[in-house]
Amino acid sequence: MTDSEKCAVWTLGVVALTVIAYFTFVKLLGSGPASQSVFALLALTAVPATSRRHWKGIGFDERERQISGKALLAGFRALWLVFIGLVMTIGFVKGWDATLSLPMWMLSATVWWSAMLLLAVQSVTTLVLYRRGSHA
Repeated sequence: MTDSEKCAVWTLGVVALTVIAYFTFVKLLGSGPASQSVFALLALTAVPATSRRHWKGIGFDERERQISGKALLAGFRALWLVFIGLVMTIGFVKGWDATLSLPMWMLSATVWWSAMLLLAVQSVTTLVLYRRGSHA
């Protein structure tokens, strides 16, 4: 298993832990704003030594660079699709002239959920591309 695969598995674990903790906090506390503290768990994605290899001077080889680029692009594409789907759904449900008013904690939660989606799709894509063996 390569360093990139190890980092992807670790990231998926952190995302799963964060999702479980979020819904547990919502269930126990019954409050959306108080549950936002669990998003600090996403900082654990920086813990494994393999995530710091860029700072140590160990770079990616050509294959790893291609897989990393494709995985990041897949993550941003998924995020874009969810964003457009959300905007279109709100537009059709509320109407295109509607004004949305939402609390600040909900906006920040949306950003955190977006980051988790990006990390999850990027990690899954990395694992799939390494397992498939083709990167071209």
